[in-house]
Amino acid sequence: MLPMRLQSWLFLLIGFGIGFGGLYTWTKQRAPDVVRATPLPVDPNVPTDLSGGGGPPDAGMPPVDPARLQELASKIKQNPRDFESIVELANLNFDQRNFNDAIELYKRSLEIRPDAYNVRTDMGTAMFYQDRFDEAVVAFQDVLKGDPANAQALFNLGVTMLHGKKDPKQALIYWERLLQTNPSHPQAGLVREQVQKLKEQLKQP
Repeated sequence: MLPMRLQSWLFLLIGFGIGFGGLYTWTKQRAPDVVRATPLPVDPNVPTDLSGGGGPPDAGMPPVDPARLQELASKIKQNPRDFESIVELANLNFDQRNFNDAIELYKRSLEIRPDAYNVRTDMGTAMFYQDRFDEAVVAFQDVLKGDPANAQALFNLGVTMLHGKKDPKQALIYWERLLQTNPSHPQAGLVREQVQKLKEQLKQP
C-alpha cells in the first residue's frame, strides 16, 4: 500500500499523462492529514472550468456515509478540540465540494494545531476552488514559513499563480524552487517540462 502522499502525486502524474485532466485521489477512508494535490492543468493554454468556483473539472464525488457524518458530529460535540474528527469532517465536505464548510472546519482545526501543514495546504486548495486566490496564496505561503521545502505547497502556489493570479513569472519562481529543493521528487521531470514551456511562452512577443 503506497503512502497517501505518494498516491496523491501518482494521480497527479496520471493527470499530466492524459492531457492534464483533473483527477482526485478518492479513497473510502482518508488519513486526516492527507494533502489533496491540486488537480489542474498546468499548461496555461488548457482552459479550466473553475471560474465560477464550482469545483475541479470532471471530478466525481464519493458517496456520503450519513452514519459516519453523524458519528463525527457527535465526537466534535463531545470534544470541540477533537482535531482528527474536525479534519475528517472537513475532508468529507471538501470531497463533496462544500468548500466553504470545509474551509471553516480547516480553520477550526488549525486553531488547535497550527503546524498541521497538510491541513493548511488542503485549506488553501479549497480556497482556490472558491476563487479566493489571494487567501489561497497566503495559506500556501504560511506552509512554506514552517516548511520551506514543502513540495505540495510549492506546486500549488505555482498553479495558483498561473491559473488564479495569471502571473506566470511567479508560477515559475515557485516551480523552480520546487525543483531546487526537491530535485529527486518523482514528478520533478514533469514540473521541469512545464517550467520550460512557460519560459518559452514568456519569450514570445
